[in-house]
Formats: sequence, structure tokens, C-alpha cells
Amino acid sequence: MCPRHQQAAPDPRLTSTVHTQGVPELAAAHHTHQRLLRHPRAATAWTAARAITTRWYDHQQHLTHRWRPRLNQLCEANLHLTSTGSASPALLTRDLVIYPETVALARALATLPNRPHRTTNDALTLIACRLGLARLTPNANDPLRVFLTHTRH
Repeated sequence: MCPRHQQAAPDPRLTSTVHTQGVPELAAAHHTHQRLLRHPRAATAWTAARAITTRWYDHQQHLTHRWRPRLNQLCEANLHLTSTGSASPALLTRDLVIYPETVALARALATLPNRPHRTTNDALTLIACRLGLARLTPNANDPLRVFLTHTRH
């Protein structure tokens, strides 16, 4: 992601970059991600957050109301995405589409207080707030709930 040039190369199967000027939240997320990298738990939080948001995207959960319009914006600004052959634009741009929420989730996971008295539901409330959601109620098999349950107890 290069905010200065408003371009990204989200998938190695793409032979050209993706223009991001129509999606300003990507540049804002990049700046937040750069700050997050200084946190001691950033690597673990990033790995977990990316796995979680990728699963949500693939299963169309929790944030699809944001991701569909963002995908459409990227496709409209990058007509070459629709002529890539067999790979779908939704798959080719997935990492870009989920990037702002992945950064927000990674930041929340890295900075969650790690106190035993905090419950998983308290953590979910905080994460929902960081993601700009009224609430977040993942089922027992959701990767976020599994992560919180296994790392906090």
C-alpha cells in the first residue's frame, strides 16, 4: 500500500497495481498500521486479525455492509480487475477490501488489557466499538471468539 501514490499491489496474480484514490480509508488505515507496528504485540495481533477478517470476508460475516461497497469502488476505479481471467476481483482485492478493519482489529487485539477479570464479552464490546459496530456477537466457532477465549483465559 502506497498512500502517496494511492496505489497497492494486493495480490501477486495481478500484473498491475490497484488505484486506491476512491477509497480514502485505505490510506488512513496504512498510517494506523505503521503506528501499530511499534507495539510489542503487533505481530501476533496482526496475524490473528488478518486470519479473522479473512474468514469473515470469505464467509460474508459481520462487515459485509462495508466490504461490498469498498470492493465496488475498487473495481470501478480499476477496470483491469474484471479482465484478470479466472480469478475474481473479490478474491484479488480481498486483502485491500478488509485492510481497514484488519488494522482496527489488530490494534484492538494488541492493546486489549490482559487482565483475568475481563470477560470475552467485555473484549467483544471494546472490539465492536473499535470497528465502529453497535455490537459484535460472534458464535462460539467464530475465529475472534476462539482467539479471545484461548488467549485470555
